[in-house]
Amino acid sequence: MVNNEVFEAISHPLRIKILKLLAERPMSFSELKRELGIKSSGQLDFHLKKLKNLIALSDEGKYVLTREGYAALQAIDIVGKYGWQKRAFVLGTVVYGIGVVFTVLHMLRGIKLVHLVVLGALTAWYIYYSYWSIAKRRVFEKS
Repeated sequence: MVNNEVFEAISHPLRIKILKLLAERPMSFSELKRELGIKSSGQLDFHLKKLKNLIALSDEGKYVLTREGYAALQAIDIVGKYGWQKRAFVLGTVVYGIGVVFTVLHMLRGIKLVHLVVLGALTAWYIYYSYWSIAKRRVFEKS
């Protein structure tokens, strides 16, 4: 399976939930449908097709994870555990700090409108990014 296909396959929360359920035990189509609370067979079928190389159908007619499926699930857990979003937030904070310092140093030569605009834009971006990261993504909450 090509990396792009794997990322596409694990890009939906429902498909991640399917992988996690199948990691616990093999399940039939109807068991998956019931466990996931899905009413539409077509919807489940769509998501199972997206997971084509990450799951397989056993001889007993139950879905199981393939080796690639276990690897994808492990990658999901590692990303969650090591918090790429936290690192992105810290990097964003560093970029904001550098931008502010750079702008203030230029302002020491004389305040110009462009300095105020840049400082305002940087601050507005940082406030929005902080809100989104902390309140919406909940990057500092324990998993």
